[in-house]
Parts: sequence; structure tokens; C-alpha cells
Amino acid sequence: MLIFERITGFLLAALAFVGIFMQAGLHQGRYKLGTFSYYTNLSNLFTGIYQLLLFIGSFVGGALYDALTGAALRYSLTLMIWVTHLIYHFLLVPDFKKRKGESFAAEWRSFDNLTVHYAVPLLALLQWLVCADKAVPLWATAAWLLIPLAYLGFAMFRAWILGPEPKSGVYRYPYSFMDLDEQGIGNWTKNILMALVFYIVLGFVLYGVSWIFRAF
Repeated sequence: MLIFERITGFLLAALAFVGIFMQAGLHQGRYKLGTFSYYTNLSNLFTGIYQLLLFIGSFVGGALYDALTGAALRYSLTLMIWVTHLIYHFLLVPDFKKRKGESFAAEWRSFDNLTVHYAVPLLALLQWLVCADKAVPLWATAAWLLIPLAYLGFAMFRAWILGPEPKSGVYRYPYSFMDLDEQGIGNWTKNILMALVFYIVLGFVLYGVSWIFRAF
């Protein structure tokens, strides 16, 4: 288990950082404005930092490793990055295919896209299934919601700071479903509530998985 945790921790940190580096356009000698307005890149960044600390902590041990391997923390961070894959694959990909057509195929197959939306989330989920303490407290199913709610607060505050006419190359809202200008208050509220319900259900799904592991 520990060997698998170390291997996956190193791979996850490396993949997350490389994926973000490429998503930001730094491998092409430029920086894409608004890179860190996206949940995808922020969740990969936090996953990369956590996995790097976990990798180091697995050798150091002690209080650092105990804190990093806490059941509630690992459960919450696994949900944080798993959401990246689920929202992208089942919600955003169909929309991109409809709007971009054939041009989206090459974009979808790019190394950085597959890394941040598929490889990192699914490998993190596998690591949790194999290595994590499954004694997840029930309160964690509510506490983990602080992550998407914090992101929502950040996105709306950023939109307010940018104002109605942000500078060229910068999107005021990172995702159309939370675009208050486009959706209007009614649709915006409906979209946010639907997302919140989805996050609650997903939290209980992973909690149920942890309960099954404990039972057997």
C-alpha cells in the first residue's frame, strides 16, 4: 500500500504540475490570462501540492503524514479533483462538441487536456480506493462542500472585480453555467442549486463506497 501511495503520489504531482504548465501556455513561451480562474487548473494545482507533500510525508512520517492521511481530508480532496473529470466529461464536452464541432477533437486529444481532466482525477480516485483510510466521518459529506462553494465565491468575486468589460483575452466568468450576465438571476440560481445537489449526491456516493470498504 505504501509503495503504491508513493508511486501514485509522485506521478500525480508530476502530472498535475506538467498539465497546468501546459494549460497555461508556458511551454510555448507565453502565459494564458485567466488560467487560474478555472476550477480544473485550481483543483489540479491543489492536488499537485497535496500529492507532493504526501510523497514527502510518506518518507518523513510523524505528524505531517498523519495530518495528510486523515480520512476526512483525503475524502474531500478526492472529491475535489474527481468533480473536475465528471463535470468536464459529462457536461462540458458535449457542449464543446456542439459549439466547436470538429475543431474540438484535436483540442480534446491534447496531452495537457487529457492529463488535467482524466489522468489526474482518475488516478487520484484509484489512489483513494487503494490507499486511503475509509473511516470517513459523516460530517465530511457536508464539510467537503466548502471547496466548491469557495470556488463559486472566488469566481463571482473575480467577475465583480473585472467588471462588465474585462480586457481582451480574459473571460469574466470561467464557465457559462455560472455566467450571471448570460443566464440571468433565475437560470443562474437554478444552475447553482443543481450543481450543489450533484455535489451532495456525489459526496454520499463516495461516503457509501467508504462504508462498503469498512463493512467488508
